[in-house]
Amino acid sequence: MSTRKKRYARRLDNSRTFSPIGINKIDTEVVNIKLDEFEALRLCDYEGLSQIEAAEDMHVSRATVQRLLISARKKVVDVILHNKILEIKNEIANIKLKGESKMNIEGKEIKKIAFPTSDKVTVDSHFGHTKEFVIYTVGGTEVTTVVYVAAPVHKPGVLPKFLAEQGVDVIITGGMGQMAVDLFQRSEIDVVLGAKGRIDLNLNEYLGGFLTSQGSICDHKHDDSCDH
Repeated sequence: MSTRKKRYARRLDNSRTFSPIGINKIDTEVVNIKLDEFEALRLCDYEGLSQIEAAEDMHVSRATVQRLLISARKKVVDVILHNKILEIKNEIANIKLKGESKMNIEGKEIKKIAFPTSDKVTVDSHFGHTKEFVIYTVGGTEVTTVVYVAAPVHKPGVLPKFLAEQGVDVIITGGMGQMAVDLFQRSEIDVVLGAKGRIDLNLNEYLGGFLTSQGSICDHKHDDSCDH
C-alpha cells in the first residue's frame, strides 16, 4: 500500500475559526480548511506565486496545488454564501512543517536567530540539554552580530521565557516537546525542528530559504527538557 507524500506547509500560531455575525453557532455547519489547502491559498492568492512556484515550495506537483486551490476556494465561497463557520486547524498529518509560526516574523527586517550548542560548532540534538545558545542578529541575509549566552537552569518553561527576553525571533534545533513548541509560539518565537550538524551551514540554509522544519516534535507529554 503506497503512502501519501507529505506536503511542506507552515503552521499557524493557533487554529482559526471565523463565523458569521448573529448566527446560532450550535446549529451551524462547520467547514474545515486543511493546513495544506490554506498553504496553497497563502502562496498563490496572498503571496502571488504561480502554481508551479507554489508546487516547488510545497514539494508537490502542480496538479496537487491546483486541486488544493480548487478545494479551498470552493470551501471559502460555500461559507460566505451559506453563512457557515470556517475553521482552519493546525493538524499536521501528511505535513512537513516549514517552521511552526513563521508567518509572524517574515516581515521583520532584523531578526535574532538562536541555536542550542555545547561546542560552539554544531547544533545540539535537543535544545533542553544544551550548555549555551548562539544568537545571530541578521538584517536581511547579513549577519551583524553573534553572541553566546549560557543556558539557564533547565526547568519547565524557563528556556522559552529566557530566549524571549533575549529578543529571539527564531529557535533552530534538533527536536523538542509539544509543550515547549506551544510556549515558544505564545512568545511569538518561530520554531524550526530537525536541524543537525554545523551551525553555520544550518544558518545559511535558513537564510536562503532552504531549511525547513522536519516536524521533530515529541509525541510524549514532556516539558521543555524532553530529550526524545
